[in-house]
Amino acid sequence: MSELIRTIVSIKDPFTMLAFFAVVLLMAFRTKTVPESVFRLLGEKIGRGRFYALLNRALLYAFAVFLVLCGIAILGQVLGYMTAAKAASLYELKGELELRQADAEAKQRAIAEYEKALILSQDDKLSEAIASLEASLKAVPTATARETLALLYQKAGNRQGAIHLAQQAVSEAHESGNAIKIAKAERLLADVKASAQPALEACPPGAGLVGAKLKLPLGGDNFETAPLLVPCVYSGQFDVENSQPAYYKVALKSGQTLKAVLRARDVGAEWTSINLHGPNGGHIRGVAVNGESAITGPLEYKAEQSGAAYVKLTGGVRGSALDISVQ
Repeated sequence: MSELIRTIVSIKDPFTMLAFFAVVLLMAFRTKTVPESVFRLLGEKIGRGRFYALLNRALLYAFAVFLVLCGIAILGQVLGYMTAAKAASLYELKGELELRQADAEAKQRAIAEYEKALILSQDDKLSEAIASLEASLKAVPTATARETLALLYQKAGNRQGAIHLAQQAVSEAHESGNAIKIAKAERLLADVKASAQPALEACPPGAGLVGAKLKLPLGGDNFETAPLLVPCVYSGQFDVENSQPAYYKVALKSGQTLKAVLRARDVGAEWTSINLHGPNGGHIRGVAVNGESAITGPLEYKAEQSGAAYVKLTGGVRGSALDISVQ
């Protein structure tokens, strides 16, 4: 059923065009000129009465086909809207929560955090909106919050996180057996998979631990998948679980020195660690901080040959400031 829904959604525009041509053809044959022209072409092979009887039947069939095409086109538009990858409304979340067996206080917390996230996302405060959505999911796991969080991850550049959540949404939709939910989740997964990786940005003038910054992209799961960072100051967008550290790499020329300094976020800071690794992945030095606006001492690595060095982050990275400089 979900495959049929996806097919109808994808071909609604061609059906609309076919319906338009059917109307044009129908109107043409309702005139006298077109039927008479066709009749003259047929000559004396059939009588006039027989011709008009066949024409009338053809018009009825064409009109029936037109109605079917219009119906499918309208259905495609409706299903396209219902399965579009977009942030769900608060009303949809409340409807899902009514069907969930959860503590009333937890439900209210999930609703409050979700409503807060919608407001923050409208103001482009993505990191705060993401934190609120994560709190909503923690209070009561819902497909509504999960799919909306996947869209915010995608918007913030966390492509892998968005794909992971979309895959969870697809699995949960298949378990529910609801064809509309399955089609919506699969469209969401297709959209986040199709999103391009964010391009490298130039470091803004005057960047500093306090001041302009670049957004820190989602880190890789290992050295091989580590994204490249240009020398600049970065603002952390996502916390990193201890079991899943985030890896980044910095390109160095022979004789250059990499220096990394981390400042913890100034409100609600959590334990955070930063580690440097050499070109072969070997650990060089690491340090951990805990406390609001705590700053690490500089971690340094001098390259003996051209290549890459790696930075590994763990813990409460969201809201932190990471200064990466190369001298």
